[in-house]
Amino acid sequence: MKKGKTKLTRHDAERLFEGLPGGNAKVSGRPENPFEAGAFDVLERVDDETKLWKDNLITLPMAIELPVGYESVSRMREAMVRAWRVKWVREGKNEVVTEFPEGWTAVRPESGPIELRDPSGVVRALYGWAADAELKILPRYLIESQANSSSGLGSLLVRDRGNGQILERSSIWSAQTGTNHPDWTRLSAWLNLRYPQHRDPLRYWNDCEENIQN
Repeated sequence: MKKGKTKLTRHDAERLFEGLPGGNAKVSGRPENPFEAGAFDVLERVDDETKLWKDNLITLPMAIELPVGYESVSRMREAMVRAWRVKWVREGKNEVVTEFPEGWTAVRPESGPIELRDPSGVVRALYGWAADAELKILPRYLIESQANSSSGLGSLLVRDRGNGQILERSSIWSAQTGTNHPDWTRLSAWLNLRYPQHRDPLRYWNDCEENIQN
């Protein structure tokens, strides 16, 4: 009885595969990838382009602290387009979304205002995150105060923010700081003589000068 039942079972099993095409069987330890070769390459490229696009969008305040020589926010924006090659994407109630060239970033430190940095990492503008915040664009050349922690006295220096170099320094250490420092007038005259347009934050930067000329 056992023997007959075994033959019948094998015969029935063989009938189940009747009509199926024959061929070489491929044995693999894991299932084959159902996707064609290179299917993920397009997805990764699209994802990278999307990420790049998002990284280039920076939200700025609507208001801008106007430097000397700019009579309106609209004129300032026009100058930013020429000097920075920015594009105004869309405006909200208190903010505007802008597209910057590749490499520009907005960094919010643990304390203090948000820093708008160019591709080399130099802070080119500052702004807060409140509804009434203003964008303050920084010039390349500034007179800075330097304090001596041990004596409590202060000095002044002219810094090139493009490369961090100190161009001129006061010879006097004083308890008075800023515009009240005894050397403020001398350093201001030194800066005005060598960089007469230093108050314009869109001048003297390499990228600005190149973009304006082109």
